[in-house]
Amino acid sequence: MDFKIEVNNRMIEAGEGEMLLGVLQRNGFRIPTLCHMNRFSPTGACRLCVVEVEGKSDLITSCSCPVKEGMRVKTNSRRVIHARKSLVELLLSNHPDDCLYCQRNGDCELQWLAGELNVRERRYFGEKNKFFPDYSSSSVARDPAKCVLCSRCVRICEEVQLVTAIDFISRGNKTKVNSAFGQGLNVSSCIHCGQCIQVCPTAALLDISHLEKVQAALASDKKRVLFFISPSVIASVAERLDMRPKDNILNQLVSALKRCGADKVFDLGFANDINIMEDAGRLVQILKGGIKGEFPLISSCCPSWVRYAQEFRPRTLNLLSLSKSPQQVMGTVLKTTYAEQTGTDTEDIYTVAVMPCVAKKYEASLEKNTHKGISEVDSVLTVRELLRMLRSYGLNLSQMDEEEIDTPYDVSSSAAWKLGYSGGKAEAVAREVFNMTTTGKKEGFRFNLPKNQSVRRETKLSIGKSQIGFAWVSSIAEAEKYLQELEEEGRDDIHYIEIMACLGGCAGGGGQPISRGFENARARKRFCVEMEKLSPVKLPSENPVLKPVMGDSGFDPGNSEAREWLINRFIKKQG
Repeated sequence: MDFKIEVNNRMIEAGEGEMLLGVLQRNGFRIPTLCHMNRFSPTGACRLCVVEVEGKSDLITSCSCPVKEGMRVKTNSRRVIHARKSLVELLLSNHPDDCLYCQRNGDCELQWLAGELNVRERRYFGEKNKFFPDYSSSSVARDPAKCVLCSRCVRICEEVQLVTAIDFISRGNKTKVNSAFGQGLNVSSCIHCGQCIQVCPTAALLDISHLEKVQAALASDKKRVLFFISPSVIASVAERLDMRPKDNILNQLVSALKRCGADKVFDLGFANDINIMEDAGRLVQILKGGIKGEFPLISSCCPSWVRYAQEFRPRTLNLLSLSKSPQQVMGTVLKTTYAEQTGTDTEDIYTVAVMPCVAKKYEASLEKNTHKGISEVDSVLTVRELLRMLRSYGLNLSQMDEEEIDTPYDVSSSAAWKLGYSGGKAEAVAREVFNMTTTGKKEGFRFNLPKNQSVRRETKLSIGKSQIGFAWVSSIAEAEKYLQELEEEGRDDIHYIEIMACLGGCAGGGGQPISRGFENARARKRFCVEMEKLSPVKLPSENPVLKPVMGDSGFDPGNSEAREWLINRFIKKQG
């Protein structure tokens, strides 16, 4: 039932059961918050969203207050503004004063709040937090001195990713967020997804930066620096800089990276195509009984999902696809095939992956991806780091001349863009399975998307008299729930599952520009879909680069030698 309430002498509509904060925001009232996150139950912890309600002696937190008919609310009274300003001043009283050197300078919610509430001097003086930063992880860094105890990272880690690698410890003014037993994140249950970084309002959580290492390599005369860019990064840059598919962003990025000192810039979409073909080929062989395997076959290109399986679901490891992720495929190609073809010493090649994902830093650091002391991928830059690097070199991407992507890894199919969002890879694998198992016309492929817009979906692909089930799910909580349902119900109609740890897939990855909302991920998905339409090569199997490159090296993705070369080995965590 809808009714009206009065806010600042203006009548607005509200619905029964809604929280006041949601109603206010929907009607254009700007209410500051730190602890609030959409899709999560309210906590009222930060109290910055306080408003004045007629008939109440105290200010109330609008995030946890249900609306009632006849309410009269003031959001900007002198009392409300004073309370919010005092809260921010208290938060700043023991906060580090290193804004000029902080990675989140200009992108810090606490800094924004101080500016909006006209905080111009320090009125409260508290003892500075003497917490030490934690740089033990290969992907996520923690600086507890900058934590404002908003609880957002704790909730995303516990409720969405089911990991609880960090939590509140101690009480009162000694409360802080820490990992179990105060140990480093490197020995915690962290799956390196970086979602905690995305929701952190300050610089209490950051990614381990590879930017300085990359800049050192670019400045070195001894290193040949080879960049490769994920297609989903193009979508992220476009969304951040308000560019369109027709702007040819990839070629402008190539030009910018060459000005930074890159020797070559390649398209990671080439490796995406290999990964799709490997998964499809393995699924077909299991279906035909050519190799042993159980259903469902589960994608393994998301390192956070693989880490979760190793840590919490070892019984699922035998279902994971053995295909290496596109990042590691590309790193292997450059350190072997490309090095041979160009006569370059492997030790002189420095590979840089540009990815939308923090967990790719963790994946690149794994021992299995290092051979004789040489890593397949030397550094990984997130979208944030890429944009920061371009700014540090004084480059404006929109003003760059266009420069062609370097050969021989310069072509990718439209399917390569599908890996940028949840459900895309499942569709790409389904199409390749259809092509591998169907003779004659290929126009009969129908990948019917279910009508529901949830983060987990499933559909069936008809091939002759057989039906092959495909499913896709994003976020660990939804993946765990779905896998449990399949086990409990004993279902055998799903043959392939695409799992991505981040909501929306790579479009919502932990290495994307900081964003509390999900709208940005949707915009990136729309860009990827538009780019799919523009790609002249529609299928991975039609990619003209794949066959000569892989064939010349004796690595055809369909043969056993290639499978050994592209294989992933998953090890159960001991203890």
